[in-house]
Amino acid sequence: MIKKFLTCMVIGLGLSLPANADDHAIGGDNVSTEMEWSHRKGMRLGWVYLNKGEQHEKLRSPHMFTMGYEIQSVMDGGSWLDLLFIQNVLVSGLDQSVLLPSASSLVGFEINDTIQLAVGGNVTVVDPAGEGNFMHLVVASGATFDAGIFSVPVHFIYIPDINGYYRLAATTGVNW
Repeated sequence: MIKKFLTCMVIGLGLSLPANADDHAIGGDNVSTEMEWSHRKGMRLGWVYLNKGEQHEKLRSPHMFTMGYEIQSVMDGGSWLDLLFIQNVLVSGLDQSVLLPSASSLVGFEINDTIQLAVGGNVTVVDPAGEGNFMHLVVASGATFDAGIFSVPVHFIYIPDINGYYRLAATTGVNW
């Protein structure tokens, strides 16, 4: 099955033609074509809920404190829409004397320099189901508010799991 899928993908890519865009696709003549990334980075603090977490032998509660570090890279689109690339590392469970690290990498959009929507991958070293499912989809939304030389992000995260051990999280922090 995988061989058939890969064969179809290779043939499809080989037959595809490059697309040529008009000027309106890059914002027209009034926007500079020089695109640069700006970076925000900072600490994160928050809460994580692990569905069915009470069934895990090392957890006393499915609710956990989380903390970590995040880097947000933003490419200004020149108007209301910006490109967003996020990487973070979080450690959960320290309030229960358990170390549950995870890392995420997401791509998405920032609307009006505030609202953020992103999707990507998450990897963790623990699979509560014990089936070796260490990689997951991650979906995030939130907002980042200006605070002088700093900014304050507020994010809501959903990480689904095929065995029902989905995670919900809410984080905030300070960017510089």
